[in-house]
Amino acid sequence: MSKYSAVIVTIGDEILIGQILDTNSQWLANNLFSEGFTIAEIISIGDIAEKLIEVLEYVNNRFDFVVFTGGLGPTNDDRTKVILNNWFGAKLVLNHDVLSDISEMHFRRHGNKNLNQRNHDQAMVPDCCTVLRNEVGTAPGMVFSKDDSKTIFAILPGVPFEMKWLYENRLKEIINSKFDLIPQTYDLFHVMGISESALAHLLEDWEEQLPDEWKPAYLPAAGIIKLRVFRPQPVTEHYKQSIDTLKNLLGEKLIAKDQDTILDTVAKLLVSNKLTIGTAESCTGGNIARVFTQKAGASDYFKGSIVSYSNEIKTNILKVDEKSIEKFGAVSQEVVEQMSAGAQKILNCDIVVSTTGIAGPTGGTEQKPVGTVWISVYFKGKFFTEKYLFGKTREINIERTTNSAIYLLYKVLKNLYKPLV
Repeated sequence: MSKYSAVIVTIGDEILIGQILDTNSQWLANNLFSEGFTIAEIISIGDIAEKLIEVLEYVNNRFDFVVFTGGLGPTNDDRTKVILNNWFGAKLVLNHDVLSDISEMHFRRHGNKNLNQRNHDQAMVPDCCTVLRNEVGTAPGMVFSKDDSKTIFAILPGVPFEMKWLYENRLKEIINSKFDLIPQTYDLFHVMGISESALAHLLEDWEEQLPDEWKPAYLPAAGIIKLRVFRPQPVTEHYKQSIDTLKNLLGEKLIAKDQDTILDTVAKLLVSNKLTIGTAESCTGGNIARVFTQKAGASDYFKGSIVSYSNEIKTNILKVDEKSIEKFGAVSQEVVEQMSAGAQKILNCDIVVSTTGIAGPTGGTEQKPVGTVWISVYFKGKFFTEKYLFGKTREINIERTTNSAIYLLYKVLKNLYKPLV
């Protein structure tokens, strides 16, 4: 554990009422941890002066580094700068460099340098702070310290891209000059094809041999478990051997590591084997195609997708036999395999992944309840088809179907396919 503690404070009513997602805290926590801090707390507060003062009193001299985001804009609810100025007993003064930055930004955005009073107000900064000039926005960042406190305070805009730019290009250098940090990281293992409880049982003896600071954390998602293990600095032979043992225990259930995902693994397999792929999707509504095309370079292997949400599209476009739908239903092995075969002819690709199911929350029957899904991979004239029974929540069913489809594709490409029992 690092000898330096950090606290992240996000400011804004929009966070507390759930209007926006607080991605700033996640990003800052990841970066501050990597720099070498122990993240002691993450605090979110509204646009209330008394609450900010309360937080300032709480963190002062208790933690080594505190970073605030939000409340630096030009509107009436942006009060952070004024409150900090008063709390530090400072005086607001015009910073001509900041004013010049704002003027240039205004010209780039609006084609003129006609600043209003609110723009000028943003160039007023406390005379006791180090100013972090902002080249991508109008609100400068600031760094404060007090003679009678160990705490360093940093204040950044709440706009995510501005916050990130200021951190990377201004604040990071100051952090490294103020703190003797030792970078830290962790190894992250992406595991599929096993439940969380089964995985914990599999690794039980391995875990017992680890020091407490290495103990893994299990982070389950929809069909994927991410196993996090903190890496010691420097890396020891004992740690290396322990990780080798873990990899052997996981075997082919380990499908990606660290920042890579199962999609990265599948993409590499497709490219190395010079294969192309397409999808025919019913219950996933194009989500598998969306996941594939989010990755840069997908055009090297992804041909396209047919979203056959209705039976009409299944029969007219994919040439699914109407009699098969009448006899077996749209959610069936027969239909999902015909979807794959039909899409392969239209898309002219090597592999097709197809899905059909009942995402919910309605549409289920006693024989086919909500969460019933069929997934098929069509490759080299063969169908690799599985039936799944997920839960009752639509969004989770779509996500689990997407992940399961990509995992089934992975197993086919790795020649690991074994029918589910």
